[in-house]
Amino acid sequence: MLSRQMSRAHVHTNCRVVGVGSRASGTAISALGFDLDGTVYLGSELLPGAADLISALADAGVPYLFVTNNSSKTGEQYVANLLRLGLPASRSSVLTSNDVAIAHLHRSGVRRPFLVATPAVRQEFRDHGFEPVEDQPDAVLITFDTTLDYAKLSRATGYIRAGLPYFATNPDLTCPTPQGPVPDCGSFAALFAAATGVQPVVLGKPEALMAEALQARLGVQADGIAFVGDRLYTDVRMARENGFQAVLTLTGEARREDLVASQYAPDLVFDDLRGLHAHLERLGTLPSSARG
Repeated sequence: MLSRQMSRAHVHTNCRVVGVGSRASGTAISALGFDLDGTVYLGSELLPGAADLISALADAGVPYLFVTNNSSKTGEQYVANLLRLGLPASRSSVLTSNDVAIAHLHRSGVRRPFLVATPAVRQEFRDHGFEPVEDQPDAVLITFDTTLDYAKLSRATGYIRAGLPYFATNPDLTCPTPQGPVPDCGSFAALFAAATGVQPVVLGKPEALMAEALQARLGVQADGIAFVGDRLYTDVRMARENGFQAVLTLTGEARREDLVASQYAPDLVFDDLRGLHAHLERLGTLPSSARG
């Protein structure tokens, strides 16, 4: 089974094909979704090929969306960061797991959540009509809270054990940084599971709610969307389970050797976004350029 999965993946080293055929090798791509941390940038530095590719997509009018599970920041903070890095971005071109959580909690009738979140994210929820509370909440939502402390841990544990609806923005165990990976929301969920025996309802990648929001923003058929990311268990899994073309970049968490054991096989694998740029030119999604 693993060898069959590997045979579906087209593996590239920048522009050179080193694997065998896959669904995506000649399939049209009309829109793209991009993970951010470990795919487009790492910390405050753009990863190779990101600036040229995103600019080329914008110039050609190809729809694209930045899609992040990282719930430590607000959507507006992401837009400001992308613009600071020189990438064409607006609030409509950024989808975060907080966006999906806000929509889902509204649909679920939650109004007074206990939020394990940064101050900026707490304010974002207030701006969308929620009243984050410390006492008598109607649900618990955990995010990638970089201000997490023991008081939040103990209070959230009590509410989870009491049976309140319990949600997590994302299952990522770590977040890549220039100094190495740091604990993310998935690690917090593992801690709460050890203390309570309860698992959260996950809202971001790889879950269908995030995929549905992504497709709605892009406005194209699922098989015309290429989703690009550096993680097999979130990015590639979401693409495979929702009919997108799965593109893996080896710029973040996943390594080439991980493909052998993973049950989530990408359609295309590139060392970085320069390889994807060349692939889109070969497909005709982007006009050919004189890049080397």
